[in-house]
Amino acid sequence: MSERGAGEGSVDSERGADERPVDAERGAGERRVDAERGADERSVDAERGADERPENAERGADERRVDPERGAGERSPNTQLGSDEPMRRNGRDGQGGVAPSLGLVVGGSLTKGLEVRLDAGQAAQLGQYAMAPLVDSASLLGMVTDVVLKSVDAGTTAWPPAESTGRLLREVLQDTGVYTAVSVDPYLELEDAGGEPTRARRLPRHFAPVLPADQATLDRAFSTEGRAAIPLGSPLGMGELEVGVDFERLFERSAGVFGKSGTGKSVLVLQLLDAMLTRSSAAATNSDRTVALVFDMHNDYGWSMKFQGPGARELRSLKQRHQADLELYTLEAGVARSDGQVLIGTRDITPDDLEVLRETMQLTEHAIEAARDCRQRFGPGWFDELLADDPSPAIVAKLWGAEVPEEDVSWPRVGARIGYPGSLENLRRGLRRLARKEFVREGEAQFSDVMEHIVRGLQGGKSVVVQFGRYGTDLTSYMLVANMLSRRIWERYRDRTERAQERDAPPNRLVIVIEEAHKFVERSLASQSIFGQIARELRKYNVTLLVIDQRPSQIDPEVLSQIGTKFCLQLDSDRDVEALVGGVSGRGGLKQVIAALESKRQALVFGHALPMPVVVHTPEATNDGSNRGSLRRRLGLPAKEEGESLLGLYGARRSEPPSTVEAPASVDLGT
Repeated sequence: MSERGAGEGSVDSERGADERPVDAERGAGERRVDAERGADERSVDAERGADERPENAERGADERRVDPERGAGERSPNTQLGSDEPMRRNGRDGQGGVAPSLGLVVGGSLTKGLEVRLDAGQAAQLGQYAMAPLVDSASLLGMVTDVVLKSVDAGTTAWPPAESTGRLLREVLQDTGVYTAVSVDPYLELEDAGGEPTRARRLPRHFAPVLPADQATLDRAFSTEGRAAIPLGSPLGMGELEVGVDFERLFERSAGVFGKSGTGKSVLVLQLLDAMLTRSSAAATNSDRTVALVFDMHNDYGWSMKFQGPGARELRSLKQRHQADLELYTLEAGVARSDGQVLIGTRDITPDDLEVLRETMQLTEHAIEAARDCRQRFGPGWFDELLADDPSPAIVAKLWGAEVPEEDVSWPRVGARIGYPGSLENLRRGLRRLARKEFVREGEAQFSDVMEHIVRGLQGGKSVVVQFGRYGTDLTSYMLVANMLSRRIWERYRDRTERAQERDAPPNRLVIVIEEAHKFVERSLASQSIFGQIARELRKYNVTLLVIDQRPSQIDPEVLSQIGTKFCLQLDSDRDVEALVGGVSGRGGLKQVIAALESKRQALVFGHALPMPVVVHTPEATNDGSNRGSLRRRLGLPAKEEGESLLGLYGARRSEPPSTVEAPASVDLGT
């Protein structure tokens, strides 16, 4: 056994020794064959690649030569399917570079908006402008109205990776299994060759790149074709860009500024009025000027605007900035820098003037009818007659004639005699409250003199501010004066306009500014109020409104529908938001945008003067105007000349004011 084993071991050893060289030789041979085969294949691939590259280059060159000849409607397939060529064409960043894409179009409709899947690392916010290429050399411009977190399938979010053990998995899933999408409401189509923007009627293709809008695109979208424009501020997410509103279109119809208290309505209105006066001061003739009649409830638009709270400061207001183009009237006597005092005689007040005071004075409908009856029976002195403790002999004679009453005549008997036994006393209580006000004088008419001065100033190209001082918190005083002045001035503009059709020049445009507008044009009063009539007549007599309010839902819907351009700041009530955007295209998205507005210096602006809605950071008001020097350029006015100071909020050109300003001589309009 041992010998056989030894022999077998020797044989195996020899066989193994013989086989190893054979295997080594075979392995070496195979490696040489593989190497030669690899070298041959690489040589063939290289030759094939070299042959294909010239062919591809020639084909690419041919396609590039053919594409320009095809025209806008016959682009190469890659360009039509949304390659980066449209992004380079439309995505300029303002410095000549290519703006980064926000994402790709993955779905949507004209009515519900585009669905855009954001690229990794990209973000968007409500109100931001975005654009995407269309076929036929055009671009679509829209607004981001919603931001949504999405997942590819439900399992990813139903069983999310744990924080402690799934960090790598989370990184893998981010922007692949889960991603962020935005809704973009389409508004305008912009042709690359230029031309006027048109309403969006087409959509980009799937996977078309979506980019943030640049300044050139916004300038085309909001072009005023050489007309004056008022800077509105910067669109959200685009702090370096600026949009403007057409000056003429803004004031040719009524406009409104809406927002809850403390959101910056007054500052925004001050900026609009400052731009109006800046533009009007440069007009060649008075008839070319747009002037304002401002009923200043909170003393914001006269000499200065005061801010409350920590760090309170004062802002120069219209009278300081436009001393030569504005007149200031007050309800109080002896106010410095005012041009006159508004005085009302009891003979100036008519029953129609009391109509808008029914709620604030708690007058019944029958009390207003009693006032009309007394005015007809007792003549122009009816107000003073009703203020007396007892009916005068003249009233007794008018009511009883030759018939002598058996008992002394009292006011209840007078009320019963004319058919208003209880309502007459309700009327007398209201009239006594009015007569106790400082600016209401008993006896002779005085209001006509005030109105003549104001009308002369307005039609002479000067704006007028009526400041209420301590009466600003008295809604009855505010409504009485605003209604009386507006109704009579509107009548003068109406007569002037009707005469202009025959021989005279038409009056200049007048914008009446009222606060707490819902008190004047609520549902029960809109048909009788002069302000409701002005809104419904649009610009028929060259008179429009600029209304300021925090409760738009209480304004008559018919009147609100005639407000051409709306500036909407933050609102809390869903009813107020619905009242503003009801009937507007894309109102669902606009509701989302309004709900996301911050409490200061953010506004959604939409309507007649703009081609599409815009959400802006409104300009910050300053006393030197240095941050809004573009106003003069936007308004088409010469640049500021050397040696002149900028006092306007946006750069209104003015001479340096004197170091001390003395109060102008008081004008007694009551005599």
